[in-house]
Amino acid sequence: MYFAVRYNNSDNNYKSVAIAPRYRFSDKFEMVYEINYEQLLNDYGYVDNLDNGDIIFGNRNSKEITNSLSGQLNFSTKSSLSLSFRYYWSPVAYDDQYYLLNDDGILNASTYLENNDINYNVWNLDLNYTWQFAPGSFLVAQYRNSIFNEDDLSYLDFNENLSNLFEEPINNIVSLKLIYFLDYSQIKSWL
Repeated sequence: MYFAVRYNNSDNNYKSVAIAPRYRFSDKFEMVYEINYEQLLNDYGYVDNLDNGDIIFGNRNSKEITNSLSGQLNFSTKSSLSLSFRYYWSPVAYDDQYYLLNDDGILNASTYLENNDINYNVWNLDLNYTWQFAPGSFLVAQYRNSIFNEDDLSYLDFNENLSNLFEEPINNIVSLKLIYFLDYSQIKSWL
């Protein structure tokens, strides 16, 4: 378990907590649940470049929440199956006042009014089968199911946000990866 609080100045603060319990059911099977939460309040950051070259900054509150659950089943010392679910959510909400960055690095109030809130979501499900067929050589088969969404609805709560995410199209990827170890000293002897 991890917890941190950092204050950069009188108005800005950062909080972070992470918990990752692990349970080993047997020598062959284990599961890990991990949750990470980070919050940054009153942070001044980049917003936009205007057509005239002006750079706009804004005061924002942001948070990041990552939930993941993973498990691994070892069939033998050379063969395993792993499954992991991961959900990442990061809303960023700007207040109504934006600032123009001057050449001397000072921020001055701006009349900029666009909504630059960000609501970023990613869901992944990964299923991997790994087989070590020779020392240092692996064949990995992977199935990945993923959903991605980015919009400006940073005001949504966790459940509304997750519900909206599952209305997005689902991407499915199947891949096969071969990693083969070549021993240079053995190749040299063949030549």
